[in-house]
Amino acid sequence: MLNKYFYFLFLLISPVLARSESYPEVLFDNSIINGSYAKSIAHYIGESWIQNVGHSLPISDSLFFTPGNSLSLRYVSSPNGKWEASILNDKQKFQYMIAKDDHLTFKLFIQSNTEKGQLPKVSLQQGDVRTAALDLAPYIDDFSYDTWLNVSIPVTKFEGIGVGRAVSALLLEQNGSATITHQLFIDQIEFLPKNYPKVKLSSAAILSKVAAVDKQVELVWQLPLTPSIRYVKIYRSEDRENFQPIAILPIYVQKCLDRVNEYNKSYYYKIAWVDYNYVESPFSDVKEIQTRKGTDAEMLTFIRDAHVNYFIDNYDVNSGMYLPDRGNRQAIVSTNETAYAVLGLLVACENKLMSRQALLSRLSRMVKFLNAAQNHQGIFTAYYDGRHGIPYYRDSIPTYDVRATSHLMESLLIAREYFSKEDPQERELRNTITELWKRINWNYFTDTANPDVLWNKWSPIDSTSRAQPLGGFNESLSTYILAMSSPTHPLAPSAYMNGFATRHVDTLDFVDSVELLAPELKVNPNDTLTQPSSTNPLMGNAGTTGTSIYADDKVIFAKSIAGGNLTESLMSVYRPFLVMNPTGKTDNFVDYKKYLSDYILAYKRRDNELNIGTRFTDIWGVEQADNSYQGYLVNPAIAIASYPFEKEIGLKALRKFYEEYADVLFTQYGFRAWIDLKNNDVSESYRARNQATIAVMLENAHSGMIWKLYEQIPEIRKTLETVYVKK
Repeated sequence: MLNKYFYFLFLLISPVLARSESYPEVLFDNSIINGSYAKSIAHYIGESWIQNVGHSLPISDSLFFTPGNSLSLRYVSSPNGKWEASILNDKQKFQYMIAKDDHLTFKLFIQSNTEKGQLPKVSLQQGDVRTAALDLAPYIDDFSYDTWLNVSIPVTKFEGIGVGRAVSALLLEQNGSATITHQLFIDQIEFLPKNYPKVKLSSAAILSKVAAVDKQVELVWQLPLTPSIRYVKIYRSEDRENFQPIAILPIYVQKCLDRVNEYNKSYYYKIAWVDYNYVESPFSDVKEIQTRKGTDAEMLTFIRDAHVNYFIDNYDVNSGMYLPDRGNRQAIVSTNETAYAVLGLLVACENKLMSRQALLSRLSRMVKFLNAAQNHQGIFTAYYDGRHGIPYYRDSIPTYDVRATSHLMESLLIAREYFSKEDPQERELRNTITELWKRINWNYFTDTANPDVLWNKWSPIDSTSRAQPLGGFNESLSTYILAMSSPTHPLAPSAYMNGFATRHVDTLDFVDSVELLAPELKVNPNDTLTQPSSTNPLMGNAGTTGTSIYADDKVIFAKSIAGGNLTESLMSVYRPFLVMNPTGKTDNFVDYKKYLSDYILAYKRRDNELNIGTRFTDIWGVEQADNSYQGYLVNPAIAIASYPFEKEIGLKALRKFYEEYADVLFTQYGFRAWIDLKNNDVSESYRARNQATIAVMLENAHSGMIWKLYEQIPEIRKTLETVYVKK
């Protein structure tokens, strides 16, 4: 199935009205991109045929059950052939697990003269296991044509289904044979329990606020505690009389952005609650708004605020931690992504997007959870069950994540500086953060042969055999500075050079690479590779297996790059400078402010010379230029987050991403994770790293808020004064 990406037809992006957010149990509700649904595969053999666009199913934006589109299934079932279509489930990090009483439900519209026995068969895929296929006819309510039909199949009817496992795809296949061309439409594919709330929605919906910035209209609603409300449906009108449905959103979304076409024009909105049977409540009152072009300052603020809104909404009520997948039955929270959430929430609080008390309460709940959560020598696992503090291991191997813990601890220390009032709750928060900070034994997670080198992970099963040493121009910088600043178990100052400033490789791998690049050099694999001598007091005597990150400066795309390559994603290079201002940060080798500017310029020039499917030089930000994917995924955060260091480049990128692709790429949570301009695809999800990087970088450029708080941390300030050369 993964190979289907190689078959896409190269299409231009065209927008749809739908703002797709969905529950984990929803397999398909809308395609964000017009034309075809990228997360589908269609193929046929012999004289059978199924309509496809680059091997993906077409979508219809004129006939749908929920706005703004449905899947089009147009096929010929010949006795001398076969066709099949798959609808993939890859929306969630933690996928929905099938329950015994679940029903597979979807809406079906039969436009052709298709008999029951010629409707497709349906089966489910779970990893490598495919269930037996079922006829649809027995599970259709009130079979008829030219109307939306309800299909409901108990999952236990699928022979071979694994209860408690995720479904990776729904498959439709040829059933019977006929000479006619069949035309069906399918929408709202989901798994629902047999029994769900059925209280009638008799009260009108409440649309509490409508505001506009540039061409984006923001709608905010007040949701009652009515369990039978499943969705919020949004309607728009340009004349106050003819309203069209433009979006349907799950109830965990508290606001919506709608991008309209014109400035200085009035638009009218109303909403309705929607129950599990898609019956709507009475409408809200109609609200009017007029658009106007936003200034650069307004756009920067608006885009920053959208990205921090992601963290305001996405958290676990039990632990206060970041919740990767809202609405899932599992309350799995992420340690590393909570670090980003804390930074984003501090920006939100400072800009009055959430109250100081609300953030204080959430952080207090968070540190209480962390204080009780299972850890090893103060280091946390990557994921936890947010309800109980029990580790969740995605690969079933107990593992403790040094890098994730360092990022979280760093963010909490910044929060400790922010909540500085002599208030009992703020004081308790500070004290708990300090205790979490003190109990981390950094020395325990260093290399046995070199106490200056940290490992990124540790497992009680096999120690560091699954781990990598931390080092290089990436997020390792902030981890080492934090470990060197510990009040209880600090790494030696020499860890800056021997740990962070070393590109760590296996000895034999290093020898092979040297001989490949320079055969005349002879290296004994039994020799210890050491850093060059230096009068710098940070330079330790311990040997390391690796090379200095400063040893191979090269001119790349007309810029001198320390380390001599662009192999690190800019997202990794940015990470330490979310919290640390690069201005004035100069060691014996590198001025980090200049380094960032040079890296950004070289990175942009490289991307502009890649064929990524755009004619705009301001659209750039390829995450991995050396992958084998056909085309490149462009991450908007990479270009936009350059703003504090290269203002003109960052602002132009922000404007261009917004102006050209906001219809499919920008929502109430900011920019989606990526866009594939060559293959007509866009991510349906967001990344905590991206949302925080944009929000924090824009705030740092405006006020320096996070930078200032970080450098106020007494333990950190002392280390920075030791590491960086004063000019």
